[in-house]
This record gives sequence, structure tokens and C-alpha cells, in this order.
Amino acid sequence: METTARGDVPKTLQTIAYISITESTDLEFLLWDLQDAIAAYARLSGTALPHPADLKTNDVGAVDGIVLAVDDAFDDEAMTAVEQILDRLGGTGTRVYAMIQAAQEGAEQARGAAVRLHKACERQGQLWCGGVVICAGSGIAALRRSPRMGLLRRPFSEAIDKLVGAVRMGCSIEHAQLLGGGNAGSVDADGMVRVKPALPAPIWHAIMKHLGTRAQSDI
Repeated sequence: METTARGDVPKTLQTIAYISITESTDLEFLLWDLQDAIAAYARLSGTALPHPADLKTNDVGAVDGIVLAVDDAFDDEAMTAVEQILDRLGGTGTRVYAMIQAAQEGAEQARGAAVRLHKACERQGQLWCGGVVICAGSGIAALRRSPRMGLLRRPFSEAIDKLVGAVRMGCSIEHAQLLGGGNAGSVDADGMVRVKPALPAPIWHAIMKHLGTRAQSDI
């Protein structure tokens, strides 16, 4: 009989912490999009919205889940910050998800970040549940005003929605796909769903440059 990994056992997450390891408007945008989607699905289904946990307070209390947003330039300083966060939670079996921002050609570097996060969870007694790798390069925050299911954002929104399903079920992203009848084959060996823009790289870069310039002029 196959054993079920602890992170694959569904659990209703009452409290979730959303943390950007490095200061980045792109990572903040990705976390905002995730939280906004979680709230939307909760409203549609009439279910309770998980309470956001603030790990900066002295009285952390129980934290059922945590979403870490990192970029693929995941250095030792970032790793130390992650380990401090996981250590503060204690070996409580908190479900840990990740959102990794990467260059369009940065799949291997992003994989390294996912592997390090997975190993950190194992060392600290937390449950690695995978996540998403957004291979869009820098400047994705410029898409905030674009339609979520429009041409530019749709591939990323669909990937993030898979993470939403995992968080709502309280299990790994791969197991959530299996339970929901989705495409578990889109989840790699590290438990991550990788997604790239729908447009060819030259066109994508030109559009992002234009949007970034326009965003700066609006400031």
C-alpha cells in the first residue's frame, strides 16, 4: 500500500502568512494576486477566508500555512531569512508554499531555489507543498491593471489558481490537482508548476518595457 505524504493530507488552513523574502514590487504583486484570488474563491463558494498571520508580531500563535515569495537569485542571505522564519514556527508541520519569480530562461536557477526551500522545510520539520514558478522576468507588476484572464496575465493567473486550489485544500499543489481532477502532470518533481508568457520572448519583452515606461510616467 502506498503511504500518503503528510503534505498531501488535506487540511483546512485557518491562518496563513504571506511573506516576500526580498523587497520587490513584482513579488508583492504576485502575493497580492494570490490573496485576491483566494478571497474571490472563498466568496464564490461561501467558505471562510483564512486569517492572515503576521509573523512580525511577538505572539505568532498557530500558523497553518505560509506562502514564501522569492526570486530565482536565491542567495545565502535569502536562505538564512527563510530558515529564521521556519525556525520561528517550530516543528509544527506548517504547510509551506512558494512563488518563485524567474527569468524566461531561468528554469534551472528557479529549480535550485525550489530544492533549497524543500530541504529547508525538511530540516525545520515543516511540510513542503510546492508552488509556482513565474518565468516572466522582471517588471511583471506592470500587469496589475491588465485583465486577469487577458492575453498577458492568463498563463500566470491559471498557474496561480492551481496554487489557490492547493491552499484552499491545505495540501500539496500536486495532490490538489489529483483531487480536483486537474492536470497533475504540470507539476514537476520539485512540486512546482512552471509557467511562461503566452507570447514569444521578443514581443513579451517589448510589451513589458512599454508598460514599465508607462507606469513610471504615471508616478
